[in-house]
Order: sequence, then C-alpha cells, then structure tokens
Amino acid sequence: MDWVSRLRLLAIPTLMAFLSFVFVVIKPWSKIAGQWAFLVYTSNLIFFFPRGHVAAQAEATVLGLLGGTIGIAWSTATLSVAAYCGRTYGPDSDQSRAILGLGLALLSLAAGFVRSYSRRLQAFSKISLFFPIFMLTSQQAITNVTAAHFLEQFYVLVFSAVFALLPTLLLAPRQSSNQLGIQINESVQTVCALLPLSISSLLDVDGHMNKHGRSESANPNMKALEAQSDPLPPPNQDQLAKQLKAAVSSLHISKTWYIKDSRLMDHQSTSLLAVIKSLQRLQRNPLMGQTSHAPGDRIRAALQKSFPQPSSRPSSVGSGPKKRRSFSLQRHHRKSFSTPDTEMSPVGESPLRPKHRHLTSNFGRPNDSHRTIPLASRPDLKDASQHLVKAVVEALGLVNVQLARKFRWPSPVDRAEEKEGTLREELFDARVKLEDVLNEVQRALGTLLSGSETPNEAEGERRSDSSETPLAAGQIGHVGFSESTDVTSLLRNKDRFRLAFYMTALLDLAKDVHGITDTVIEASSKDMSAFSWLAFFRLGWMRHDENEDDEEQEGHETELVAEEEQPHDQMKEYQDMDFVTAHLYKSRPSSSSPGDRFARAWRMIWDRPKVIKSRVMISRTTHRVKHSRHVMFAFKLALGISLLSIPALLSPGQAGRNWYETSRGGWMVVSYMFVLEDTTGAILKIGFLRGLGCLIGAVTGYVCALIAHENPYALVTLATATSVPISWHILFNKTTPALGVQTGITLPPLLFITYLGYANGQSDFELAWYRFTEIIIGTAAAVLFGTSVWPVHARVQYFRAVSGTMERITEFYLRMSRDLVRSSLVYRVDDKQYDTLEAKIKRDLALSRTLIAIQRQEISLLPRPVRLYSEIIDASERLLETLVEIRMLRFSVPRKATVLDVLPIRRELISTILINLWACGHAFHSRSPLPQFLPSPRSPLSELMEVTDEHARDIRAFRNTYVDGEGKSRERGRALGGTAMERERSASPAISGTSSATYQAEMAILYAMAENEALGEVCNILEEIVAAAKTLFGSQSFLDPT
Repeated sequence: MDWVSRLRLLAIPTLMAFLSFVFVVIKPWSKIAGQWAFLVYTSNLIFFFPRGHVAAQAEATVLGLLGGTIGIAWSTATLSVAAYCGRTYGPDSDQSRAILGLGLALLSLAAGFVRSYSRRLQAFSKISLFFPIFMLTSQQAITNVTAAHFLEQFYVLVFSAVFALLPTLLLAPRQSSNQLGIQINESVQTVCALLPLSISSLLDVDGHMNKHGRSESANPNMKALEAQSDPLPPPNQDQLAKQLKAAVSSLHISKTWYIKDSRLMDHQSTSLLAVIKSLQRLQRNPLMGQTSHAPGDRIRAALQKSFPQPSSRPSSVGSGPKKRRSFSLQRHHRKSFSTPDTEMSPVGESPLRPKHRHLTSNFGRPNDSHRTIPLASRPDLKDASQHLVKAVVEALGLVNVQLARKFRWPSPVDRAEEKEGTLREELFDARVKLEDVLNEVQRALGTLLSGSETPNEAEGERRSDSSETPLAAGQIGHVGFSESTDVTSLLRNKDRFRLAFYMTALLDLAKDVHGITDTVIEASSKDMSAFSWLAFFRLGWMRHDENEDDEEQEGHETELVAEEEQPHDQMKEYQDMDFVTAHLYKSRPSSSSPGDRFARAWRMIWDRPKVIKSRVMISRTTHRVKHSRHVMFAFKLALGISLLSIPALLSPGQAGRNWYETSRGGWMVVSYMFVLEDTTGAILKIGFLRGLGCLIGAVTGYVCALIAHENPYALVTLATATSVPISWHILFNKTTPALGVQTGITLPPLLFITYLGYANGQSDFELAWYRFTEIIIGTAAAVLFGTSVWPVHARVQYFRAVSGTMERITEFYLRMSRDLVRSSLVYRVDDKQYDTLEAKIKRDLALSRTLIAIQRQEISLLPRPVRLYSEIIDASERLLETLVEIRMLRFSVPRKATVLDVLPIRRELISTILINLWACGHAFHSRSPLPQFLPSPRSPLSELMEVTDEHARDIRAFRNTYVDGEGKSRERGRALGGTAMERERSASPAISGTSSATYQAEMAILYAMAENEALGEVCNILEEIVAAAKTLFGSQSFLDPT
C-alpha cells in the first residue's frame, strides 16, 4: 500500500476523533449525554473504529447500534424494577441493590454466550455490556426512572456510530462496479499463465513454450498481455496457483455485493454468476493447483522418523524441492501380456518383495526419479495437448475481452476499434477450434492404453496381427499381442497412470472453458441494460446462492430413490447405531413377565416410546450444556463481573463502597470484560497489552491535561494529535493493534472529566492514578480467573478441530464408498449431501487455521510445533480436494470391470483408508499415541491398478484386433474395386458402432487410471498425517525396526 492510500485511510479515524472531541467540548451537545459524554471516542475505538471499508463499517454500525440499544434497554428495565424496590423498601435498600446485581449477572450470562458462540458478534456482545456496567453500578439509590437514564447513554451510542460512519462514507475508497471485472480479469489471466506452465512442467513440452510458461499464441490480446508482464520477473507455478486461489476467493466475496449494487436484470446477473462458478471450478482443477507439491519440512522429518527407509532402497523423501510424486506402484505383469524379457527385473533393481498387507511402511512409497513425464514416443499426444492448451488460452482471452465489453469493465487489451460482431465471430471460431482440438486429444489419449502409437509401431502391430489366425465371429476371449521393447518399457513406466490423471484433468478443464464460452456467447446476444429501476424492486438480489444456476444440470441427473422408499432389513437398520440410538428407535414388544404390580405399572410408563425419547433428549441436552465451552465461558464472564461488582452493591458507608465510588470502579469491571478471552494464551497477551497501553495512556493523558488547563481548544488539539499515532498503530500494525486501542480508551476520561465538572475535587494525578490502578486490577482478575477457572487452551481446541475435520472427512469418504459399491451399473450420488458436508469441512479447516493464528500470537510456557500444525491443515485440505476429484472421476469409470468385478479388492482398500482416517481422528481427539503399525492401503491399491492395467490392455487389444482388422478389410476392398453397393455394405453402421463403443471404453479406462492415481495421492497424504500424528502424540511400539 502506497503512502497516499495510507494517509487516506488515516484521515478517516482522525476526522472521527476530531468530531468526537468537539462533541465533548461543546456544552449544548455534551449536556444531552450527561456524565457519559467522554465515552464517544472510547466507543469509537472499541466498537466502531473505521478501517476504510464502507460495507464493513455499515455492518459494524448496525450491530453496534442494535447491541448497545438492547443493553441500554435492559439496564433501563432493571433500573425500573430497582426503583420500585427503592420506593417500597427505601432508597439504596438491599432489595434494590440485589435487583441491580441480578440484572447485571443475567445480562453478562447472555452476552458471554453470544460472544463465545459467534466470533462475528463479539462487538455486539461487548457493547451490550459496556454501557449497562456503568449504569447498574452507579444507581444504587434510585427511586424513580426518567427518560434521561435511557437517552444519555443512547445519545453517546448514536453519535459515536455517526461520527465513525460519516468520515467513512466521505473518505473511504469506493468499491466501484469495475472491481469485479478487475478480479475476473486477474483470474482469467492467471489461468492463462498457469495452464501452459503446468503442462510444460508435467509433460516436458517446453519446445513451444516461452520463458514465462505461456504459449506462443497467435492471439494479439495474449501477446499484449505478455508484453506488459515482460519487465516483471516471471512467477513460478506455486506462486501462480496461490495467486489464482486468492483471486477466486476474493471473487466469491465481491460477487454478492456487485449483484446487489448493480442495476442488471436477472438474466444478465445469472449469466455473470455462471461465469464465476465456472472460474471456481477451473480453480479446483488439479492442473490449477500446486503440481510440484512436496511435504513440508516438519512432515518430511516426521515421515523419515515414522517410516524408516530400508537400507536397500533409496530414500523417497529428499531434502530438496521435488515434483509431484507418481503414485503408481511397481506391479507384477501377467504372463499373457508380457514377453520373457519383461518378466526379468531391470538392471540395478532388486526383485520384488512380498507385499506388506498389514504394515504401513515406506516400502512402496513412490520416489521422484522422474521429474517430468516423457512424451518423446508419443508425438501425437504431445502435439494434441499443446494445441488444446493454446485453444483454451485463446478462448479464455476472447472471453475476457467480451465480458469487459458486455458489462462495461476496463478492457484488458485495447480493442475498442473492433466491432461487436467481429469479436463475436472470433469467439465462435475459438469455440469451434476448441471442440476440434478437444476431439483430437480424446482420440490421441487412446495411445495411453498400450504405450506408443507412432506410425512405424502401428504398422508393425498391424503386420503382426495380419499374420495371426483371426478369431471366430462372436468369440470373445483373451486377446494377446506382441510388444516391442519401447512399448514394453512404456507399459512398465509408472508415470502412465499419472499422465492419464492429468490428461483427464486437461479434458475437464477444456470442457469447463467450453461451457464458459457458450455462456458468454449467449449473454453477448442479449442487449445490455445499463440501468433498470426494476432492479430495486426485485427480490432476486437477495437470493443469489450457489445452487441458483444448477437448473439445467438437474434435468440430466438420475433421480434418487428416497430413503423411506428403499427396502431395508429391520436387523440392518440398527446395526450401525449405538445402543442408545438403537434403543430409541427400535420397537419393543410388551413384556408379560410376572412381577410386582407397582413395578409393572412403573415400567409401562417409564418404557413407553415417547417417554424414552424424552429421556434421551433430556440426557443429551444436559450433556451438551454441561460440556459446552460457550456455556462455560458465559458462566465465567458472569461470575467474574458479579464478583468485581460486589463493592458497588455493598451497603452505604462501607469501605468497599466508598473505595469503588471514589476510584470509579466501573472501569475495573469493564477491563475484566474486555481482557477475558476464549483461550488462556489470548488472555495473557491481551492482559499484557492492556496494562502497557493503560500505562502509556495514563502518562500521556496526565501530561496533556497539565498542558491544556481545561482550555477547550487545547483539549481538542492535543487529543486529536494524540489520536493520530494511535490510529496509525491500529490500522497498520498487524501484531499488536490492541495496544493502540488500550492506549486510546485511557485518554478521554483523563482529559475531559475535569472539563465536564465530574472530577469531584480530584486532581489530574489522582484521576490518572485511579484510572491506571482500576484497569490493572480488572486485568489481573481476568488473567487469574481465566487461567484457573475452566481454562481453555488454543492448542487443545486446535486438536479438537482437527479431530472434527478428520471425522467429517471420514464421513465424506464413507459416503463416497457407499455410492461406489452399490450394485448398479450407474453411478448415482446426492450432490447436495456432499456439498453440505464439504462446506462443514471447510469451516472446520478455517477454524483450525484461526486457532493456529491464535497460537502464533499468544504466550505459552510449552513449546509448540506451530509449523507442523499448519502443515497438517494443508495436508487435510489437499486430502479433501483429492477426494472431491475422485468423486468427479468416478462418474466416468467402467463400473463393472473396475468396481463390481473386484469388490473384495475395493472392500479392502476402503477399509484400510477408513481405518487410517479413524485412527488419526481418534489420536487428535484423545491426544493419545497411535499403534506402531496400521493397515496399508497401498497393497489393495496395487492390486486394483493391476486390474485396471489388465483391462486397459484388453481394451486396446480388442481395438487392434477388431476395429483395425475391419479397417484393413475396407482398405483391401477399395483397392480391389467393387460396386458402390459393396462399398456401402462394407462401411456398415455396425462397424462404426463398434468403433464408437471401443472409443468410449478407452476413455472410461483412462478415467479409471486417473482414479487410481488420485487414490495413490490419498495414500501419500494419509501417510503424512499418520506420521505427523505419531510425531505429536508418539506411538505404542512393540517391534524394534532395527
């Protein structure tokens, strides 16, 4: 941020402070607020401090006014009851003071629960307590309630909110309508820069990529963009991936405000939302992620410690940066698919060892010997992938320009001289080109099933096939074919599955770009209305959610059978439930056993289904309340405020009461309320900053009071001058902004109490001393109370959040597994359930990151591996993204060959993954050590990959035998001549149907290979999380690995 922007942001709180201080020194204004007039600036600092965002300031204003009004109204109602007791039992009676204490305790209890339950409502809960604390601890002798009791503090609340809102509206930088266009432009340009770089780093296709990783497209728009970015150093792939993720996240936030503020009609905003959703899908594509990911330093050390490498194998975890690991394991080749030469182990490689089916070890963990996937023997696939990348980049560039012209955003390139029709024609041509290249890539991907398909090798295969005896018509059996040395090496290459994974990801990305192109073309055909008054009166601006644009997709989904319509066995209905839940829902026959009449009558009532449901509900509610951290925090806050308010509620004339009134003990209670936080570390940090800020503010206030001598001009000048460094610290200091707040709230009472005439004969030094001691007492009470009564540690909360994340990820994978192994040839899922569960997992991940940030800032006696905590969350997030990708891939896999026919392998793979997930979740929840060995999912995964590989070779052999054989017969027929009828009969639809079916089978098996590759990534991430858990909590060892 430049200095001009910083000064502009600083001018907003400076003007706010000036208005607040002027309000205090102008007597007609300050009289309407009474003795609370100096609290205007204090309220601004705590609740309404402007940070330069109009939307955030408006939200703070609404929440602050609402919370403050509720608190003042509650205190006024409590004063009314206390005044009634004062008239009945006498002024300052025990009953009146008891009512005041009870009202303050109940309000503290409710505000504490809201404050702990929602972090967004912290200011709301604090301001609802701020004013009542002063009111209820200073009106012990009340006998009559007037309007001034409510209005004085209400005026302070209103003016503090207005003084913060007005400068924000005047000076804050506007979020213009072009902001969304800038973010979309940034996202599209990042995709255009990242896609060629990802393909280049993965597939070793640098020949047609420039030094920045961008393709040499003929599009002048992209060349202009590249020319603009040439003076800057090119960012690497990881930086671009992080930049794209941040851009799409900000795009998701700003789209709601743009739709609300814009004057677009519904169909225009719908098309814009469709483009934004497509960009979000692009960001989740594996090619848009960090494909060169390597485990963090802490997890890498944990892997070396938890999975020691055998001495006969090279280490799979190096010290330098590594590319994305290949997840294919060394597999046994079937004798029917290999020559005698392929059955021998390669030179320098030890023979394959027996599979470790029940030990999670580093055997089978892939190494990084291949930095890129070689495509020297696949020139057709290499060229097709390059052409597809160029077509995607060109289409996105034209889409970007068309969107800027359609919605009147700043154009990314200067094409103002071109007509609308010319740009639309270019967009049409780009879409057609994208379709053609996409089909070309799909045809070229068939070579992955058998290695290479260069012209010489293809001709060699045809010659070998022509010399073999053809199979009888209709015979379906095991088809074998000869392989050259190059093809055999490619078949043994473990990167083939990895290539299938990323090529299918490229296909999905191209299809998403094709959908964006269709949306933009459709939107460009409609007229753009720059302004529409109907936009003010429609309700659509309130309901633009994520499911709004899924109407077209719902028509293509297979209808799901409702749960109540599905037949199920009564014994299986309760076998997955715990005892209490099963007992709750299971029907019980009436008992006819003899016994006492009273016992039987009691059992008839006590064991009735409705009574049992009520018992279970009451038990669960009581358990939740007893163990709720929100309830504990609310009791802790209410108990501390009540104890500190006892001196104010003592009988008149007692020493404690006199001390409280003389030293203005309300600041002690307020200080306790502000310092008490959720975690012990945060309490220690806030307490230290509040004590230090109070000391600085007391000294500064005393010096300024001596200089000003109750001169209003000097008071306003000095107070405004001291507010400038305070506001600067709050705005631009990211580590200790609370220090500026604590310093600022100490100044107004010291400067203006004497001016307002409420000093009660106390000198400036006495005011500063009492102010400092009261705040220190409240801070010390909060530290002692917060660390001794129901202490909450951020480290423990972090482990619970990670445990909840692992439990939800386990549930996510369990639902995926249930949908996968259904005895149906159609893969059917309920997307809404997955979306809801994914949203909950993301909230848990965000909570975990927040707790990590708290641990970075708080004070702790125990050493904490915070970097390892952060790497665990990163691994969990990658695990969720991988599972989502697997779920998408499973829509296209051949279910019969790779799922239903291999259910035992799938069952073992699912079980081992679930056991590892459950063990990690349990370890983080109980903070207990893990077993030394856990079942490894790599063994069933290797068997599944063997099945997939065998099925791929069968598909390719079938194509070479049947489809290529029919093609050769047609060529032979054309060479020999014949009638037109014979040539038409030779090109029968049956042959084309067989070719189309074989092509679809090839694509399906490619998606199956991609799913296997993604499952290998799941295995890697699970090993990282298990290793991290063993590092944190240890392991229960029984076998010495040495």
